[in-house]
Amino acid sequence: MAKIIHLVSIVALVLPSTGCLTILGGGGNKIDIETTPPGATVNLEGFGECETPCAIQLEQTRRVTVAKAGYKPVRLSVPPDSRDISIILELAAPTDEIDSTTLPDLD
Repeated sequence: MAKIIHLVSIVALVLPSTGCLTILGGGGNKIDIETTPPGATVNLEGFGECETPCAIQLEQTRRVTVAKAGYKPVRLSVPPDSRDISIILELAAPTDEIDSTTLPDLD
């Protein structure tokens, strides 16, 4: 029993650190999404989230939000025939209102 718990713990630690996940949005073209810096959250309208670098597959145009703590969120509409997407995230202006540890609103 202890070996099973240990194995589950190792799997739980390894899976989130892979950084590459495909969100299936109904089939279609695979679109790789990369950000500078990496590690941003990609929210695909109605289908979930992944951490960059990651890939999405779309059957129709979907709204995508890319966000990382301390950076301005990027919102875009992505058609299924899009090419790979590379986004350079812009630092949020340093003010008392910016929290560098909390993810910005994804809606």
